[in-house]
Amino acid sequence: FERINSNPRIVPDYNNPMLAMHFYKRNKYMFKVRTYKKRIAIEYFHALTDGTGGITFLLTLTSEYLKLKYNYKPVYNELILKPNDKPKKEEIEDAFLKVSKKKGALVHENKAFHLSGTKEANNILNIITGITNIDEIKKISKKYNATITEFLVAITCDTIQDLKKNYKKTNKDIKVSVPINLRNIYDVKTLRNFSSYINVGISAEKNYTFEEIIKKVKSDLKEMSDEKVINAKISGNVKMMKNFFIRRIPMFIKKYVMSYAEKSMGDGYITTTLSNLGLIKLPNEMQKYVTDLNFILGKSRGKPSSITVIGYNNKLYITFSSIIKETDFERVFFKKLVDMGLNIYIESNR
Repeated sequence: FERINSNPRIVPDYNNPMLAMHFYKRNKYMFKVRTYKKRIAIEYFHALTDGTGGITFLLTLTSEYLKLKYNYKPVYNELILKPNDKPKKEEIEDAFLKVSKKKGALVHENKAFHLSGTKEANNILNIITGITNIDEIKKISKKYNATITEFLVAITCDTIQDLKKNYKKTNKDIKVSVPINLRNIYDVKTLRNFSSYINVGISAEKNYTFEEIIKKVKSDLKEMSDEKVINAKISGNVKMMKNFFIRRIPMFIKKYVMSYAEKSMGDGYITTTLSNLGLIKLPNEMQKYVTDLNFILGKSRGKPSSITVIGYNNKLYITFSSIIKETDFERVFFKKLVDMGLNIYIESNR
């Protein structure tokens, strides 16, 4: 690692988050700390960390702020670290290299169906958050014998299936990319990026009932979260990263090749993303100061929108980030939840 001796600049929060991050203008820092009144927000470049590492830094920073501002006595745990402690070796290790094996291959997938719309200007990212009660959505999920993640992925597929009827007929499947925290599979403590993904969805060949979608989503998630399947994907990526010829390509060429690959293959293989960070629990004293907790995925080159989910203080935050003007996706999605009996409170930067 190259040590950066200057302190990161704290910048004001703004209406349109997740704009391009210019590293050299920011003294090479791969994150931004933003504030507005009582809100603290941090933006990360995904190569630096994933959702787990990101929430750990945010909560650690918030805990120290409360200590200075209100004389709060921090309670340290896995998500709230003691800043004065020396970082442990395992916190900064590249866990992909640690768990990868000799055999592995990247899986070829067919292109997925994409929603379309009127693209916004480059400096605009539309945010719509629906907030609901965790206990209530758990009850509905259990009716289908599903977890909250399985239930919401199924709602996403069902929503896109409805919207797809307004498009020209296509043989492209609906696929939702579900990021997974690999720390739940492997015994590692890294705070660097250590996540993978599972692409689940429904075929373009038939019209599915919601019950059929739930069944398909549960089956796909179970099958593709098997450690052997995950490791084959990890090992394939590591193998490509270590490839002698790829390593010899000049960075300015590699940058454009990777950008094209992300748009045409990475995002081209999925309709949207649904990332669930799970339920975040804070120490009781700290919880008195923190009213809301949310996270957002930034812009994608090849798909118009992404979805994030996080639970805190018996509230579930479901957030859409979109680069198009139309809100049909969000409208139909939340209407389905309301029709199932959920109360949804909507917030937006529009």
